[in-house]
Amino acid sequence: MPESLTNSSEIKRIGGADFDPETYLVMREGQDPVRLRPQTSRVLEVLVLAAGTTLSKDDLINAVWRDTHVTDDSLVQCISEIRKALGPVDARQLRTIPKKGYRLEIMVRVATPVRGRKVASAIVFVVLAGLVYFAWPRSENTPPMHRIAVLPFTNMSGAQDQVYFSDGISEDIIVGLSKISDLRVVSRGASFAIARNTDDTLEIAKTLNVDYILEGSVRRQGGDLRVSAALVNGQTGVNVWAERYEGSTDDVFTFRDDLLAGLLRTLAVRMSRRERARLGVFGTRDVAAHDAYWQGRALESKFTRQTNVAAEAAFKQALDFDPEFAGAYAHLAQIYSYRVENHWTDWPEATIEAAFSAAQRAVELDDTLPFAHFSLGRLYSRSFAPDKDKAVAAFERAIQLDPNYIGAKVFLANVLIFNGQAQKALPLVHDAIARHPFAPFWYFQAEGMAQYFLGNYDAAEAALVRAHDQSPTAPFPYRFLIATYGQLGRIDDAEWMAIEYEALGRRATIGALMETASVQDAAYRAAFREGFEKAGLGFD
Repeated sequence: MPESLTNSSEIKRIGGADFDPETYLVMREGQDPVRLRPQTSRVLEVLVLAAGTTLSKDDLINAVWRDTHVTDDSLVQCISEIRKALGPVDARQLRTIPKKGYRLEIMVRVATPVRGRKVASAIVFVVLAGLVYFAWPRSENTPPMHRIAVLPFTNMSGAQDQVYFSDGISEDIIVGLSKISDLRVVSRGASFAIARNTDDTLEIAKTLNVDYILEGSVRRQGGDLRVSAALVNGQTGVNVWAERYEGSTDDVFTFRDDLLAGLLRTLAVRMSRRERARLGVFGTRDVAAHDAYWQGRALESKFTRQTNVAAEAAFKQALDFDPEFAGAYAHLAQIYSYRVENHWTDWPEATIEAAFSAAQRAVELDDTLPFAHFSLGRLYSRSFAPDKDKAVAAFERAIQLDPNYIGAKVFLANVLIFNGQAQKALPLVHDAIARHPFAPFWYFQAEGMAQYFLGNYDAAEAALVRAHDQSPTAPFPYRFLIATYGQLGRIDDAEWMAIEYEALGRRATIGALMETASVQDAAYRAAFREGFEKAGLGFD
Protein backbone atom coordinates (compact mmCIF):
# COMPACT_ATOMS: atom_id res chain seq x y z
CA MET A 1 0.00 0.00 0.00
CA PRO A 2 1.62 3.30 -1.06
CA GLU A 3 2.43 5.55 1.89
CA SER A 4 1.14 8.60 -0.01
CA LEU A 5 -2.47 7.46 0.33
CA THR A 6 -3.52 9.86 3.05
CA ASN A 7 -6.74 11.79 3.51
CA SER A 8 -7.31 14.87 1.41
CA SER A 9 -10.27 17.21 1.78
CA GLU A 10 -9.65 19.17 -1.41
CA ILE A 11 -12.20 18.95 -4.19
CA LYS A 12 -10.71 16.93 -7.04
CA ARG A 13 -11.43 17.32 -10.74
CA ILE A 14 -11.70 13.90 -12.43
CA GLY A 15 -12.20 14.54 -16.13
CA GLY A 16 -15.50 16.39 -16.29
CA ALA A 17 -16.53 15.64 -12.70
CA ASP A 18 -15.71 17.24 -9.35
CA PHE A 19 -15.35 14.95 -6.33
CA ASP A 20 -15.64 16.30 -2.78
CA PRO A 21 -14.40 13.72 -0.21
CA GLU A 22 -15.93 15.68 2.67
CA THR A 23 -19.50 15.60 1.37
CA TYR A 24 -19.17 12.37 -0.65
CA LEU A 25 -20.51 14.24 -3.68
CA VAL A 26 -19.64 13.70 -7.34
CA MET A 27 -20.76 16.78 -9.26
CA ARG A 28 -21.11 17.36 -13.01
CA GLU A 29 -22.29 20.49 -14.78
CA GLY A 30 -25.97 20.34 -15.67
CA GLN A 31 -26.65 17.23 -13.58
CA ASP A 32 -27.82 16.59 -10.06
CA PRO A 33 -24.95 15.77 -7.66
CA VAL A 34 -24.52 12.10 -6.81
CA ARG A 35 -23.92 11.33 -3.14
CA LEU A 36 -21.77 8.23 -2.71
CA ARG A 37 -21.98 5.91 0.25
CA PRO A 38 -19.16 6.62 2.76
CA GLN A 39 -17.28 3.42 1.85
CA THR A 40 -17.64 4.12 -1.87
CA SER A 41 -16.42 7.68 -1.37
CA ARG A 42 -13.38 6.41 0.51
CA VAL A 43 -12.57 3.92 -2.27
CA LEU A 44 -12.69 6.75 -4.83
CA GLU A 45 -10.56 8.96 -2.59
CA VAL A 46 -7.89 6.26 -2.35
CA LEU A 47 -7.95 5.75 -6.13
CA VAL A 48 -7.66 9.51 -6.71
CA LEU A 49 -4.69 9.83 -4.41
CA ALA A 50 -2.98 6.97 -6.24
CA ALA A 51 -4.04 8.01 -9.77
CA GLY A 52 -1.89 6.24 -12.32
CA THR A 53 -0.98 3.45 -9.91
CA THR A 54 -2.53 -0.03 -9.90
CA LEU A 55 -3.98 -0.88 -6.49
CA SER A 56 -4.74 -4.47 -5.60
CA LYS A 57 -8.01 -5.57 -4.08
CA ASP A 58 -6.18 -6.06 -0.78
CA ASP A 59 -4.75 -2.52 -0.96
CA LEU A 60 -8.21 -1.03 -1.34
CA ILE A 61 -9.91 -3.27 1.20
CA ASN A 62 -7.22 -2.59 3.80
CA ALA A 63 -7.49 1.16 3.20
CA VAL A 64 -11.27 1.34 3.47
CA TRP A 65 -12.21 -1.54 5.78
CA ARG A 66 -9.16 -1.77 8.05
CA ASP A 67 -10.94 -3.31 11.05
CA THR A 68 -13.79 -5.01 9.24
CA HIS A 69 -13.94 -8.28 7.34
CA VAL A 70 -15.59 -7.84 3.96
CA THR A 71 -15.69 -9.89 0.78
CA ASP A 72 -14.57 -8.83 -2.68
CA ASP A 73 -18.25 -8.23 -3.48
CA SER A 74 -18.25 -5.11 -1.28
CA LEU A 75 -15.33 -3.60 -3.17
CA VAL A 76 -16.76 -4.47 -6.59
CA GLN A 77 -20.07 -2.85 -5.63
CA CYS A 78 -18.19 0.35 -4.72
CA ILE A 79 -16.32 0.28 -8.04
CA SER A 80 -19.62 -0.09 -9.90
CA GLU A 81 -21.15 2.86 -8.00
CA ILE A 82 -18.10 5.04 -8.74
CA ARG A 83 -18.31 4.29 -12.47
CA LYS A 84 -22.00 5.17 -12.57
CA ALA A 85 -21.34 8.45 -10.73
CA LEU A 86 -18.45 9.45 -13.02
CA GLY A 87 -20.58 8.98 -16.11
CA PRO A 88 -20.04 6.96 -19.31
CA VAL A 89 -16.96 8.91 -20.51
CA ASP A 90 -14.89 9.37 -17.34
CA ALA A 91 -15.83 5.89 -16.04
CA ARG A 92 -13.66 4.41 -18.78
CA GLN A 93 -10.60 5.70 -16.96
CA LEU A 94 -11.27 3.50 -13.93
CA ARG A 95 -9.74 0.35 -15.32
CA THR A 96 -9.91 -3.22 -14.11
CA ILE A 97 -6.44 -4.76 -14.38
CA PRO A 98 -6.93 -8.55 -14.45
CA LYS A 99 -5.09 -10.41 -11.67
CA LYS A 100 -3.75 -7.11 -10.30
CA GLY A 101 -6.49 -4.70 -9.25
CA TYR A 102 -7.83 -1.30 -10.29
CA ARG A 103 -6.24 1.85 -11.66
CA LEU A 104 -7.59 5.36 -12.13
CA GLU A 105 -5.81 6.55 -15.25
CA ILE A 106 -7.36 9.97 -15.78
CA MET A 107 -5.40 13.07 -14.82
CA VAL A 108 -6.63 14.31 -11.44
CA ARG A 109 -6.21 17.92 -10.38
CA VAL A 110 -7.47 20.20 -7.63
CA ALA A 111 -10.77 21.80 -8.66
CA THR A 112 -11.90 25.31 -7.84
CA PRO A 113 -14.14 25.02 -4.76
CA VAL A 114 -17.82 25.46 -5.55
CA ARG A 115 -20.17 26.89 -2.93
CA GLY A 116 -23.88 26.23 -3.31
CA ARG A 117 -23.19 24.56 -6.64
CA LYS A 118 -25.53 25.66 -9.42
CA VAL A 119 -25.67 25.01 -13.12
CA ALA A 120 -23.41 27.69 -14.57
CA SER A 121 -22.79 28.91 -18.08
CA ALA A 122 -20.85 26.21 -19.86
CA ILE A 123 -19.11 25.84 -23.17
CA VAL A 124 -19.22 22.27 -24.34
CA PHE A 125 -16.65 21.56 -27.01
CA VAL A 126 -16.56 17.92 -28.08
CA VAL A 127 -13.39 17.30 -30.06
CA LEU A 128 -13.42 15.41 -33.30
CA ALA A 129 -12.63 11.83 -32.49
CA GLY A 130 -12.63 9.79 -35.64
CA LEU A 131 -12.50 9.71 -39.40
CA VAL A 132 -14.12 7.34 -41.79
CA TYR A 133 -12.35 7.66 -45.12
CA PHE A 134 -13.01 5.28 -47.95
CA ALA A 135 -11.21 5.09 -51.29
CA TRP A 136 -13.37 6.40 -54.11
CA PRO A 137 -12.66 5.66 -57.78
CA ARG A 138 -12.30 8.74 -59.97
CA SER A 139 -10.78 9.68 -63.27
CA GLU A 140 -7.78 11.94 -63.66
CA ASN A 141 -10.11 14.82 -64.60
CA THR A 142 -12.18 14.47 -61.42
CA PRO A 143 -11.33 17.12 -58.80
CA PRO A 144 -9.84 15.71 -55.58
CA MET A 145 -12.44 14.68 -53.03
CA HIS A 146 -12.67 16.95 -50.01
CA ARG A 147 -12.41 15.41 -46.58
CA ILE A 148 -14.22 17.38 -43.90
CA ALA A 149 -14.76 17.03 -40.17
CA VAL A 150 -17.64 18.76 -38.37
CA LEU A 151 -16.96 19.55 -34.72
CA PRO A 152 -19.97 19.60 -32.38
CA PHE A 153 -21.00 23.23 -32.14
CA THR A 154 -20.30 25.02 -28.88
CA ASN A 155 -23.31 25.71 -26.69
CA MET A 156 -23.29 29.43 -25.86
CA SER A 157 -26.83 29.57 -24.49
CA GLY A 158 -25.84 29.83 -20.85
CA ALA A 159 -27.53 26.59 -19.83
CA GLN A 160 -26.26 23.03 -19.95
CA ASP A 161 -29.69 21.73 -20.88
CA GLN A 162 -29.27 23.37 -24.29
CA VAL A 163 -26.33 21.17 -25.32
CA TYR A 164 -28.70 18.79 -27.11
CA PHE A 165 -29.72 21.68 -29.38
CA SER A 166 -26.19 22.68 -30.42
CA ASP A 167 -25.27 19.00 -30.86
CA GLY A 168 -28.39 18.55 -32.99
CA ILE A 169 -27.40 21.33 -35.37
CA SER A 170 -23.97 19.73 -35.76
CA GLU A 171 -25.60 16.37 -36.46
CA ASP A 172 -27.87 17.85 -39.11
CA ILE A 173 -24.88 19.40 -40.89
CA ILE A 174 -23.07 16.04 -40.83
CA VAL A 175 -26.13 14.29 -42.23
CA GLY A 176 -26.55 16.94 -44.94
CA LEU A 177 -22.92 16.87 -46.06
CA SER A 178 -22.85 13.07 -46.01
CA LYS A 179 -25.40 13.01 -48.81
CA ILE A 180 -22.86 14.47 -51.24
CA SER A 181 -20.79 11.84 -53.04
CA ASP A 182 -17.91 14.29 -53.65
CA LEU A 183 -17.36 14.72 -49.91
CA ARG A 184 -16.03 12.41 -47.24
CA VAL A 185 -17.50 13.40 -43.88
CA VAL A 186 -16.68 12.12 -40.41
CA SER A 187 -19.65 10.29 -38.93
CA ARG A 188 -21.52 11.62 -35.92
CA GLY A 189 -20.67 8.52 -33.93
CA ALA A 190 -16.97 9.08 -34.51
CA SER A 191 -16.96 12.82 -33.93
CA PHE A 192 -18.86 12.53 -30.64
CA ALA A 193 -16.77 9.65 -29.30
CA ILE A 194 -13.97 11.57 -27.58
CA ALA A 195 -14.43 14.84 -25.68
CA ARG A 196 -12.11 17.56 -24.43
CA ASN A 197 -8.89 16.28 -26.01
CA THR A 198 -7.62 19.36 -27.81
CA ASP A 199 -8.88 22.55 -29.40
CA ASP A 200 -5.94 22.84 -31.80
CA THR A 201 -7.57 22.82 -35.24
CA LEU A 202 -4.36 22.04 -37.12
CA GLU A 203 -3.59 19.16 -34.79
CA ILE A 204 -7.07 17.72 -35.30
CA ALA A 205 -6.82 18.05 -39.09
CA LYS A 206 -3.37 16.47 -39.18
CA THR A 207 -4.25 13.61 -36.87
CA LEU A 208 -7.40 12.75 -38.78
CA ASN A 209 -6.07 13.56 -42.26
CA VAL A 210 -8.90 15.92 -43.17
CA ASP A 211 -8.76 18.92 -45.49
CA TYR A 212 -11.24 21.11 -43.63
CA ILE A 213 -12.67 21.55 -40.15
CA LEU A 214 -16.09 23.08 -39.61
CA GLU A 215 -16.57 24.64 -36.18
CA GLY A 216 -19.21 26.92 -34.76
CA SER A 217 -21.37 28.01 -31.87
CA VAL A 218 -25.06 28.24 -31.07
CA ARG A 219 -26.84 30.63 -28.73
CA ARG A 220 -30.55 30.09 -28.10
CA GLN A 221 -32.28 32.32 -25.59
CA GLY A 222 -36.03 32.47 -25.49
CA GLY A 223 -37.21 32.76 -29.07
CA ASP A 224 -33.92 34.19 -30.35
CA LEU A 225 -31.31 32.13 -32.15
CA ARG A 226 -27.74 32.96 -33.22
CA VAL A 227 -25.59 30.49 -35.13
CA SER A 228 -21.96 31.18 -36.07
CA ALA A 229 -19.90 28.86 -38.25
CA ALA A 230 -16.43 28.85 -39.79
CA LEU A 231 -14.74 26.54 -42.26
CA VAL A 232 -11.03 26.23 -41.49
CA ASN A 233 -8.33 25.03 -43.88
CA GLY A 234 -6.75 22.04 -42.17
CA GLN A 235 -3.32 22.76 -43.61
CA THR A 236 -3.00 26.47 -42.84
CA GLY A 237 -5.53 27.14 -40.09
CA VAL A 238 -6.97 30.00 -42.15
CA ASN A 239 -10.72 30.56 -42.24
CA VAL A 240 -11.88 30.06 -45.81
CA TRP A 241 -15.52 30.78 -45.04
CA ALA A 242 -17.46 32.14 -42.10
CA GLU A 243 -21.02 33.20 -41.53
CA ARG A 244 -23.39 34.26 -38.77
CA TYR A 245 -27.14 33.81 -38.73
CA GLU A 246 -29.45 35.67 -36.39
CA GLY A 247 -33.20 35.43 -36.07
CA SER A 248 -36.00 33.42 -34.53
CA THR A 249 -35.74 29.82 -33.37
CA ASP A 250 -38.47 29.13 -35.92
CA ASP A 251 -35.83 29.84 -38.58
CA VAL A 252 -33.56 26.95 -37.57
CA PHE A 253 -34.17 25.05 -40.82
CA THR A 254 -33.40 28.16 -42.87
CA PHE A 255 -30.14 28.62 -40.96
CA ARG A 256 -29.20 25.01 -41.55
CA ASP A 257 -30.04 25.03 -45.25
CA ASP A 258 -28.25 28.35 -45.86
CA LEU A 259 -25.21 27.09 -43.99
CA LEU A 260 -25.05 23.94 -46.09
CA ALA A 261 -25.46 25.92 -49.30
CA GLY A 262 -22.66 28.30 -48.30
CA LEU A 263 -20.33 25.42 -47.52
CA LEU A 264 -20.99 23.68 -50.81
CA ARG A 265 -20.44 26.89 -52.80
CA THR A 266 -17.13 27.48 -51.01
CA LEU A 267 -15.97 23.92 -51.65
CA ALA A 268 -17.26 24.02 -55.25
CA VAL A 269 -18.80 20.63 -54.73
CA ARG A 270 -20.64 18.99 -57.60
CA MET A 271 -24.04 17.49 -56.88
CA SER A 272 -26.16 15.13 -58.93
CA ARG A 273 -29.82 15.89 -59.46
CA ARG A 274 -30.71 13.21 -56.91
CA GLU A 275 -28.32 14.72 -54.36
CA ARG A 276 -29.81 18.16 -54.85
CA ALA A 277 -33.28 16.73 -54.30
CA ARG A 278 -32.17 14.96 -51.10
CA LEU A 279 -30.03 17.76 -49.67
CA GLY A 280 -32.84 19.53 -47.86
CA VAL A 281 -34.55 16.34 -46.64
CA PHE A 282 -34.03 15.74 -42.92
CA GLY A 283 -37.17 13.81 -42.03
CA THR A 284 -39.28 16.72 -40.83
CA ARG A 285 -39.79 20.42 -41.40
CA ASP A 286 -41.61 20.86 -38.10
CA VAL A 287 -39.42 22.86 -35.70
CA ALA A 288 -41.03 21.47 -32.55
CA ALA A 289 -40.79 17.87 -33.83
CA HIS A 290 -37.12 18.26 -34.65
CA ASP A 291 -36.36 19.85 -31.29
CA ALA A 292 -38.03 16.95 -29.45
CA TYR A 293 -36.12 14.51 -31.67
CA TRP A 294 -32.80 16.16 -30.73
CA GLN A 295 -33.72 15.85 -27.06
CA GLY A 296 -34.54 12.18 -27.54
CA ARG A 297 -31.21 11.52 -29.28
CA ALA A 298 -29.31 13.10 -26.39
CA LEU A 299 -31.23 11.07 -23.79
CA GLU A 300 -30.92 7.83 -25.76
CA SER A 301 -27.13 8.01 -25.68
CA LYS A 302 -27.02 8.11 -21.85
CA PHE A 303 -28.16 4.49 -21.69
CA THR A 304 -29.89 4.24 -18.30
CA ARG A 305 -33.37 3.05 -17.39
CA GLN A 306 -34.49 6.58 -16.49
CA THR A 307 -33.12 8.24 -19.63
CA ASN A 308 -34.59 5.44 -21.74
CA VAL A 309 -38.06 6.34 -20.50
CA ALA A 310 -37.38 10.05 -21.01
CA ALA A 311 -36.11 9.41 -24.56
CA GLU A 312 -39.29 7.49 -25.37
CA ALA A 313 -41.36 10.47 -24.24
CA ALA A 314 -39.27 12.84 -26.38
CA PHE A 315 -39.58 10.72 -29.55
CA LYS A 316 -43.31 10.31 -29.00
CA GLN A 317 -43.60 14.05 -28.61
CA ALA A 318 -41.77 14.47 -31.91
CA LEU A 319 -44.30 12.14 -33.52
CA ASP A 320 -47.18 14.08 -32.01
CA PHE A 321 -45.90 17.13 -33.87
CA ASP A 322 -45.10 15.19 -37.06
CA PRO A 323 -46.71 11.72 -37.32
CA GLU A 324 -44.64 10.93 -40.45
CA PHE A 325 -41.19 11.53 -38.94
CA ALA A 326 -39.36 8.33 -39.92
CA GLY A 327 -36.22 9.08 -37.90
CA ALA A 328 -38.21 9.39 -34.67
CA TYR A 329 -39.86 6.01 -35.31
CA ALA A 330 -36.48 4.37 -36.02
CA HIS A 331 -34.95 5.63 -32.78
CA LEU A 332 -38.11 4.78 -30.83
CA ALA A 333 -37.64 1.19 -32.01
CA GLN A 334 -34.08 1.22 -30.70
CA ILE A 335 -35.24 2.60 -27.34
CA TYR A 336 -37.67 -0.30 -26.97
CA SER A 337 -34.99 -2.80 -27.97
CA TYR A 338 -32.63 -1.45 -25.30
CA ARG A 339 -35.42 -1.74 -22.77
CA VAL A 340 -35.91 -5.44 -23.41
CA GLU A 341 -32.19 -6.23 -23.65
CA ASN A 342 -31.49 -4.60 -20.29
CA HIS A 343 -34.58 -5.95 -18.49
CA TRP A 344 -35.96 -2.44 -18.03
CA THR A 345 -39.54 -3.58 -18.61
CA ASP A 346 -42.05 -5.88 -16.96
CA TRP A 347 -43.79 -6.41 -20.33
CA PRO A 348 -41.08 -7.66 -22.70
CA GLU A 349 -43.42 -9.23 -25.28
CA ALA A 350 -45.44 -6.04 -25.68
CA THR A 351 -42.24 -3.97 -25.82
CA ILE A 352 -40.77 -6.20 -28.54
CA GLU A 353 -43.96 -5.86 -30.55
CA ALA A 354 -43.81 -2.06 -30.17
CA ALA A 355 -40.17 -2.06 -31.30
CA PHE A 356 -40.91 -3.95 -34.52
CA SER A 357 -43.96 -1.82 -35.19
CA ALA A 358 -41.91 1.39 -34.88
CA ALA A 359 -39.01 0.10 -37.03
CA GLN A 360 -41.31 -1.16 -39.78
CA ARG A 361 -43.20 2.12 -39.76
CA ALA A 362 -39.90 4.00 -40.19
CA VAL A 363 -39.04 1.92 -43.28
CA GLU A 364 -42.54 2.45 -44.69
CA LEU A 365 -42.27 6.21 -44.26
CA ASP A 366 -38.75 6.54 -45.72
CA ASP A 367 -37.21 3.55 -47.45
CA THR A 368 -34.12 5.69 -48.25
CA LEU A 369 -33.26 6.32 -44.58
CA PRO A 370 -30.25 4.11 -43.72
CA PHE A 371 -30.93 4.17 -39.99
CA ALA A 372 -34.47 2.91 -40.50
CA HIS A 373 -33.09 -0.28 -42.06
CA PHE A 374 -30.32 -0.47 -39.45
CA SER A 375 -32.88 -0.24 -36.64
CA LEU A 376 -34.98 -3.02 -38.15
CA GLY A 377 -31.93 -5.20 -38.79
CA ARG A 378 -30.76 -4.70 -35.23
CA LEU A 379 -34.06 -6.07 -33.94
CA TYR A 380 -33.72 -9.18 -36.10
CA SER A 381 -30.20 -9.69 -34.69
CA ARG A 382 -31.35 -9.77 -31.05
CA SER A 383 -31.84 -12.93 -28.99
CA PHE A 384 -35.55 -12.19 -28.50
CA ALA A 385 -36.36 -12.29 -32.25
CA PRO A 386 -33.47 -13.79 -34.23
CA ASP A 387 -33.83 -13.98 -38.01
CA LYS A 388 -30.50 -14.14 -39.80
CA ASP A 389 -31.80 -13.63 -43.34
CA LYS A 390 -33.93 -10.60 -42.46
CA ALA A 391 -31.15 -9.07 -40.37
CA VAL A 392 -28.59 -9.50 -43.16
CA ALA A 393 -31.00 -8.04 -45.74
CA ALA A 394 -31.71 -4.98 -43.58
CA PHE A 395 -28.04 -4.27 -42.84
CA GLU A 396 -27.09 -4.74 -46.49
CA ARG A 397 -29.82 -2.28 -47.50
CA ALA A 398 -28.50 0.27 -44.99
CA ILE A 399 -24.97 -0.17 -46.37
CA GLN A 400 -26.26 0.13 -49.95
CA LEU A 401 -27.86 3.48 -49.05
CA ASP A 402 -24.74 4.65 -47.19
CA PRO A 403 -21.53 2.79 -48.16
CA ASN A 404 -19.73 4.57 -45.29
CA TYR A 405 -22.08 3.12 -42.67
CA ILE A 406 -19.44 1.31 -40.63
CA GLY A 407 -21.79 0.58 -37.74
CA ALA A 408 -24.06 -1.39 -40.06
CA LYS A 409 -21.07 -3.39 -41.27
CA VAL A 410 -20.08 -4.32 -37.71
CA PHE A 411 -23.64 -5.35 -36.90
CA LEU A 412 -23.63 -7.46 -40.06
CA ALA A 413 -20.47 -9.07 -38.72
CA ASN A 414 -22.27 -9.73 -35.41
CA VAL A 415 -25.06 -11.55 -37.24
CA LEU A 416 -22.50 -13.71 -39.01
CA ILE A 417 -20.80 -14.48 -35.69
CA PHE A 418 -24.05 -15.41 -33.97
CA ASN A 419 -24.81 -17.79 -36.84
CA GLY A 420 -21.56 -19.70 -36.96
CA GLN A 421 -19.56 -17.64 -39.46
CA ALA A 422 -16.90 -15.99 -37.30
CA GLN A 423 -14.23 -16.53 -39.94
CA LYS A 424 -16.28 -14.57 -42.48
CA ALA A 425 -17.09 -11.84 -39.96
CA LEU A 426 -13.57 -11.14 -38.72
CA PRO A 427 -12.33 -9.30 -41.86
CA LEU A 428 -15.36 -6.99 -41.67
CA VAL A 429 -14.52 -6.13 -38.07
CA HIS A 430 -10.81 -5.61 -38.74
CA ASP A 431 -11.63 -3.35 -41.68
CA ALA A 432 -14.02 -1.30 -39.52
CA ILE A 433 -11.42 -0.87 -36.78
CA ALA A 434 -8.75 0.10 -39.32
CA ARG A 435 -11.01 2.80 -40.78
CA HIS A 436 -12.01 4.19 -37.38
CA PRO A 437 -9.01 5.44 -35.37
CA PHE A 438 -11.18 5.79 -32.25
CA ALA A 439 -13.37 2.72 -32.68
CA PRO A 440 -16.11 2.31 -30.02
CA PHE A 441 -16.11 -0.57 -27.57
CA TRP A 442 -18.53 -2.75 -29.49
CA TYR A 443 -16.15 -3.03 -32.46
CA PHE A 444 -13.61 -4.69 -30.17
CA GLN A 445 -16.39 -6.71 -28.59
CA ALA A 446 -17.22 -8.10 -32.05
CA GLU A 447 -13.57 -8.95 -32.60
CA GLY A 448 -13.40 -10.67 -29.21
CA MET A 449 -16.51 -12.73 -29.92
CA ALA A 450 -15.19 -13.86 -33.31
CA GLN A 451 -11.79 -14.77 -31.87
CA TYR A 452 -13.46 -16.70 -29.04
CA PHE A 453 -15.47 -18.90 -31.39
CA LEU A 454 -12.40 -19.44 -33.55
CA GLY A 455 -10.58 -20.72 -30.48
CA ASN A 456 -8.09 -17.83 -30.38
CA TYR A 457 -8.56 -17.15 -26.67
CA ASP A 458 -5.53 -14.90 -26.12
CA ALA A 459 -6.63 -12.66 -29.00
CA ALA A 460 -10.19 -12.76 -27.67
CA GLU A 461 -9.03 -11.63 -24.23
CA ALA A 462 -7.03 -8.69 -25.66
CA ALA A 463 -10.01 -7.42 -27.67
CA LEU A 464 -12.54 -7.97 -24.89
CA VAL A 465 -10.40 -6.27 -22.24
CA ARG A 466 -10.19 -3.24 -24.53
CA ALA A 467 -13.96 -3.27 -24.99
CA HIS A 468 -14.47 -3.57 -21.23
CA ASP A 469 -12.09 -0.72 -20.47
CA GLN A 470 -13.79 1.59 -22.97
CA SER A 471 -17.26 0.88 -21.59
CA PRO A 472 -17.03 -0.63 -18.08
CA THR A 473 -20.78 -0.45 -17.52
CA ALA A 474 -21.69 -2.37 -20.69
CA PRO A 475 -22.56 -5.98 -19.82
CA PHE A 476 -21.54 -7.70 -23.06
CA PRO A 477 -17.72 -7.77 -22.70
CA TYR A 478 -18.05 -9.27 -19.20
CA ARG A 479 -19.97 -12.28 -20.53
CA PHE A 480 -17.35 -13.23 -23.08
CA LEU A 481 -14.47 -12.46 -20.71
CA ILE A 482 -15.91 -14.90 -18.17
CA ALA A 483 -16.11 -17.60 -20.85
CA THR A 484 -12.66 -16.71 -22.23
CA TYR A 485 -11.00 -16.95 -18.82
CA GLY A 486 -12.78 -20.25 -18.33
CA GLN A 487 -11.30 -21.59 -21.56
CA LEU A 488 -7.86 -20.32 -20.56
CA GLY A 489 -8.11 -21.97 -17.14
CA ARG A 490 -7.81 -18.63 -15.34
CA ILE A 491 -10.54 -19.30 -12.80
CA ASP A 492 -9.65 -16.40 -10.47
CA ASP A 493 -10.02 -13.91 -13.31
CA ALA A 494 -13.29 -15.52 -14.40
CA GLU A 495 -14.62 -15.28 -10.85
CA TRP A 496 -13.61 -11.64 -10.62
CA MET A 497 -15.38 -10.82 -13.89
CA ALA A 498 -18.47 -12.65 -12.64
CA ILE A 499 -18.49 -10.59 -9.43
CA GLU A 500 -18.21 -7.35 -11.41
CA TYR A 501 -20.94 -8.51 -13.77
CA GLU A 502 -23.29 -9.12 -10.88
CA ALA A 503 -22.43 -5.70 -9.47
CA LEU A 504 -24.11 -4.32 -12.61
CA GLY A 505 -27.34 -5.89 -11.36
CA ARG A 506 -27.15 -9.05 -13.49
CA ARG A 507 -26.95 -12.77 -12.70
CA ALA A 508 -23.70 -14.60 -13.48
CA THR A 509 -25.14 -18.09 -13.77
CA ILE A 510 -24.98 -20.40 -16.77
CA GLY A 511 -28.75 -20.36 -17.14
CA ALA A 512 -29.06 -16.57 -17.05
CA LEU A 513 -26.08 -16.00 -19.34
CA MET A 514 -27.27 -18.49 -21.94
CA GLU A 515 -30.79 -17.07 -21.80
CA THR A 516 -29.53 -13.64 -22.88
CA ALA A 517 -27.06 -14.96 -25.47
CA SER A 518 -27.79 -13.91 -29.05
CA VAL A 519 -25.70 -16.82 -30.37
CA GLN A 520 -27.88 -19.03 -32.60
CA ASP A 521 -25.43 -21.57 -34.03
CA ALA A 522 -25.64 -24.81 -32.03
CA ALA A 523 -21.88 -25.47 -32.02
CA TYR A 524 -21.12 -21.88 -30.98
CA ARG A 525 -23.70 -22.02 -28.18
CA ALA A 526 -22.09 -25.22 -26.92
CA ALA A 527 -18.66 -23.55 -26.97
CA PHE A 528 -20.05 -20.51 -25.13
CA ARG A 529 -21.63 -22.69 -22.45
CA GLU A 530 -18.40 -24.70 -22.16
CA GLY A 531 -16.52 -21.52 -21.23
CA PHE A 532 -18.96 -20.81 -18.39
CA GLU A 533 -18.73 -24.39 -17.16
CA LYS A 534 -14.93 -24.29 -17.15
CA ALA A 535 -15.15 -20.98 -15.26
CA GLY A 536 -16.97 -22.83 -12.47
CA LEU A 537 -20.29 -20.99 -12.71
CA GLY A 538 -23.41 -22.54 -11.26
CA PHE A 539 -26.45 -23.14 -13.44
CA ASP A 540 -29.08 -21.26 -11.40
